Amino acid sequence: MEEGSTPARHRPDNRAMTITHEALRDAFRARGRQLWLVGGALRDRLLGIPSKDIDYATDALPDEIEEIARSLGAKVSTVGKRFGTIGVLVEDTWVEITTFRGDSYAGGSRWPEVTFGRTIEEDLARRDFTITAFAENAHTGEWLDLFSGEADLRAGIIRAVGDPATRFREDPLRILRGVRFVSQLGFRLDPATAAGMRETAHLIATLSQERVTAELDKLLQGRAPAAGLEALREVGALPHALPELAAMPGCEQNRFHKFDVWGHTLATVEAIAAAPGTLRLRRWTALLHDIGKPAVRHLKPNGEWGFYRHEVVGAELAASLLERLRFGRAESHVVVLLVRRHMDRPDPADRRAVRRFMAKLGGHWRDLLALKRADNASHTYDDTAYHDALEAACLRAEQEEAEAIRAESPLSGDELVRMFDRPPGPWVGVIKRQLGAMVLDGELAPGDKEAAARIARRLMGRE
Repeated sequence: MEEGSTPARHRPDNRAMTITHEALRDAFRARGRQLWLVGGALRDRLLGIPSKDIDYATDALPDEIEEIARSLGAKVSTVGKRFGTIGVLVEDTWVEITTFRGDSYAGGSRWPEVTFGRTIEEDLARRDFTITAFAENAHTGEWLDLFSGEADLRAGIIRAVGDPATRFREDPLRILRGVRFVSQLGFRLDPATAAGMRETAHLIATLSQERVTAELDKLLQGRAPAAGLEALREVGALPHALPELAAMPGCEQNRFHKFDVWGHTLATVEAIAAAPGTLRLRRWTALLHDIGKPAVRHLKPNGEWGFYRHEVVGAELAASLLERLRFGRAESHVVVLLVRRHMDRPDPADRRAVRRFMAKLGGHWRDLLALKRADNASHTYDDTAYHDALEAACLRAEQEEAEAIRAESPLSGDELVRMFDRPPGPWVGVIKRQLGAMVLDGELAPGDKEAAARIARRLMGRE
């Protein structure tokens, strides 16, 4: 199965167990069946990087693959069975075992039509790129590299197997996989392969949105996202994969920018810093932060291009795009919010303005500040001092808020009035301040009402 070529959601059977690769190999050998390690795992081994994708190819048909796995007591998934793939949990990792096959793509269909082959050579000849078209015999260790994939790996080239246009007509998702590899591996497209992509780019419209979004996600989270996005544009796939961005290339800006909107966007995507767990959100935000500029661009009286309220229009366009891409509601909301607020510029010396700025962002001020710093990377001026001051102001406000929470009395005024059965008065404030001070000093745990009540009774002379 080509890496990432079908949606693989594995539903484990809790009654089954995980098995070893050795047990799997032995079971296929006992049946007289071939078993070859193929694809991304071999590519990543040659590159010396960890691999999450472990795929096998075999001459066994899907029913027999399933039968072999179940005979071992393994956890099995049949989600991809219609494509010839059975998922098996091996050493706590899901692997895909796929019958030798070739894909043929019917125009207008959303998934490849599958035909099964008889040999590993036939299977490799149907794969998309040479850098994933080698195989290792799991029984003997025999190595097959029929299309000089190792040489292309060393050269950093992404080259289609056989005739490029034919490969991409069989499954146009391969176009997006190719440009995704540009981003993930830092490789370049072979000219003939790029030409085949340009010839068939319009077929991307026949793909399901889930498949397209998955590839765009991987592209944006690669090591060289700007190169991947530029490859997407160069092969003519941008209008078909992300039509909302098609007006960016060639949209000139003003003297405050080094590049047009497209070039500036690529620089921002490349520059944005990502804390753990934020890469996807921040890269998509960087990609979409200026999506509204082409729609609002106008010539100002001084002869400069203006982009008044592009962040407002951009937020609307981003919301529509993310809905089409079928993003989750919560993450889409954050991206749209950051696009909408990326032009906000509070005075770091104005504490109330900083607090309002933070409140509008609902806890995502760090993500917006990361966007602002990346946004400035391709400006003709340096705004680092402002960003540093704003970050310091936000951290101070955050610390003050945390201290205020820690200093809060565990008992409210109403609780004290009920406890002592006396009218409200200055005594309530005195006790609350004393309890809050004890919380701040670490003498009383926040929210410890029982201990606070004992202290309050002592302060009131009731103990």
